[in-house]
Amino acid sequence: MEQVYKLLLILAVFSLPVNFVLAEENPFGNEANTQPNLSGIQFENTNSQPAAPAEILAASNSQITTDNTGTNVSDNSDLILLNSADFNLESEEAWEGKKFKAFDKFVFDLDEKTFKADANLELKEMMLSPGSKMAPPKGLQMASRIYQFDLKPIKEVKFANDFWFSIKYDQADYFRKNLYYYDETAKQWKGIKSIISDGASKIIAKFSLPYAKVAILEDISIMTEGTASWYKYKGCNCAASPDYPKGTKLKVTNTDNGKSVIVKVNDWGPDRSVHPTRVIDLDVVAFKQIAKKSAGLCKVKVEPVENVNITTNK
Repeated sequence: MEQVYKLLLILAVFSLPVNFVLAEENPFGNEANTQPNLSGIQFENTNSQPAAPAEILAASNSQITTDNTGTNVSDNSDLILLNSADFNLESEEAWEGKKFKAFDKFVFDLDEKTFKADANLELKEMMLSPGSKMAPPKGLQMASRIYQFDLKPIKEVKFANDFWFSIKYDQADYFRKNLYYYDETAKQWKGIKSIISDGASKIIAKFSLPYAKVAILEDISIMTEGTASWYKYKGCNCAASPDYPKGTKLKVTNTDNGKSVIVKVNDWGPDRSVHPTRVIDLDVVAFKQIAKKSAGLCKVKVEPVENVNITTNK
């Protein structure tokens, strides 16, 4: 955890709000690894070439055929290749903190101790093909392109450290997003321990393998708008939520009149199987600050007022 605290301190110095997120599935077994060098960032220029719009990356067991236009197509393919970028590295080029930026959204980070040999780094930007078997499970949706990195040394080399990478996201609701990698063996997306820099709109993670397909997935099971009810409990600005852990501070805004109140989650509920449109239950004291008690219900928008620790891989 010491390395995590150091990273959070670095981000704080640069005034970048962060959110530490831990998904259930985690490829890292050792916390004592190097941290990314976020100061003095230097980006390698890329000459990424867009692929033909219909170019398809074949799945491992796919048979590639050529249609009448000469385009390579696979009936069983799961991914569509959008862009690619290749870097030929000499051993002396692998200095600490060197970053390879591609496709405006993706950065792959090396460490000087990672390898001491010539290598080739291949980066790809992809999207799911219609009916892809790599689609996220229920409750999650794609929130970025799929990025594949493949670092291949010319000679056989044992990598000493993990690799760092980051993906930028376009929209807010950072607390609903997390990095995932696609487990080729299990045929499913698995969460990666990630650090969200909401100020830079990117998610940072380390990975123990030199090859992976990674993406940002968004938890769409978390409701941000719906109806709020009231109940008598503590007689304070508190609330019950099925989406956020206890202790989370939320801003609840009445969308009809614009009035808002800050509440602290101290209980679980409401039950979505019984009240599918109910987003939160407010203590009566909090409810009366944004609506009349006699109304019973009001339409609200719910958003966190500070960074939230939340498990996104349920």
